[in-house]
Amino acid sequence: MKHAKSIVFVVLVSLILAAPTACLLLPQFRNADTSASENRTLTAFPAFKNEDGTRNSDFLSQAETWFSEHFAFRTELVGLYSSLTRHLFATSSEPDVIIGKDDWLYYAETVSDVTGVRTLDDTEIKHMAHSLAMIQKYCEENGAAFLFAPAPNKGSIYPEYLPARYMHSGKENNLDALYEALQSNGVFVCDWRAVLQEGKAQRQLYHKLDTHWNGDGAMLAYQALMDAANLDDLGFADYPRSETNDWNGDLWGMLAPDQENPDANAVYAVPQTYQTVGRMRSIDDITINTVCPTQTGSLLMFRDSFGRALIPLLSERFAACTYSRATDVPLQNIAQIHTDLVVYELVERNLRNLLIYAPVMPAPQCETPIISDPQGDAEAFLMQSANDGTYLHCYGYYDPAFAENDAIICTFSDGNTQQSYEAFPCFESEKLETEQPEGNGFSLRVPLTALPQQGTLTVSVIRNGQTSTVGTAPFTAS
Repeated sequence: MKHAKSIVFVVLVSLILAAPTACLLLPQFRNADTSASENRTLTAFPAFKNEDGTRNSDFLSQAETWFSEHFAFRTELVGLYSSLTRHLFATSSEPDVIIGKDDWLYYAETVSDVTGVRTLDDTEIKHMAHSLAMIQKYCEENGAAFLFAPAPNKGSIYPEYLPARYMHSGKENNLDALYEALQSNGVFVCDWRAVLQEGKAQRQLYHKLDTHWNGDGAMLAYQALMDAANLDDLGFADYPRSETNDWNGDLWGMLAPDQENPDANAVYAVPQTYQTVGRMRSIDDITINTVCPTQTGSLLMFRDSFGRALIPLLSERFAACTYSRATDVPLQNIAQIHTDLVVYELVERNLRNLLIYAPVMPAPQCETPIISDPQGDAEAFLMQSANDGTYLHCYGYYDPAFAENDAIICTFSDGNTQQSYEAFPCFESEKLETEQPEGNGFSLRVPLTALPQQGTLTVSVIRNGQTSTVGTAPFTAS
């Protein structure tokens, strides 16, 4: 009898272990599409031969990858594992998600901002603030007010629900350092962090299962933005408020993609009389335009996902709005569209974007500097360029020994004439195909009509009152 029970046990275990593979013989499992729950495109079954007819030497490794993504009950087993680790050990099976106290979820990438660990050095912070000052000056020269509005990470507003192991070091983080640099540069800021930290005593302002603020947080952010811009918020917060339980949290979707767990949200009955201009496919479109004939003023807002909840409020507040999700901040048409207010919203965890994406706008022309150090002892230098039909975009990097500087000047010369422009201190890592950007990049766009057809570009840096040449390269603007 005991022997029979052992056989039954072995058979059952074998069947359980074999089921994920055996079920692939059935078409409903073999052809199942789990890419939606995975939120990615899954690997196709590999071919035995390459397109040229030769044997695919990587077939076995590719087949292993295919199997790991397609075996039967994969989604259910992953969900079960996630549930077990979450409930038994209070840990996350997803490395990008942190399980906090009272079932709060956090994005792991933001932990350094909570604990006060700087991931941007002083030189990088200085360059980021200088870039924002250049943007603000360009906006003001074209009749628009400018506000930089960093959206706080969830952990910056609710650090108390993080696990106890994430303790603050007592040191300033990236946003603290940037705020100080922006103040020194005279850049106007909407300090959402201070407003939300104070406002959380009245209501919960962020989703428990999502990285973003909820309806209450968005309303408070809207009010603060209008206050920073010295504009009337039209009393939107006084409209009837209701609570729902239908929000699909992005962090929960990462942690348990096969399990529904709707999060709470707040909804304000603000009238929606505005209209979109042109076709709008989703709230995540790269560009969204709205009009509201009963209102006044115009807004150009560069935003990320934190801007989603603000769009209905701002669109009802301004007569015309343009929202852009482009990471390179296209400002080039601001003179033609006559915008009253430009808002640059950027989530705290992506502050580094200020260092790696130069705005699309004409570089400010400046006086050609007197070179005090022609050679500059510069070693590494790389310049690339691209012609988009309107601008010549020149970008690259120079010797890191010269990264600490006050300005980067690019002088274009054809041997007879020369003209100089200030470059953004941005390291275009994607275009340069460099994974680790540093503080020694430059990027500028100059109208093709302002340049000779070809010549030499000289890149110089100004630091401590001295101007040093850090590199030269030929250019072609035709």
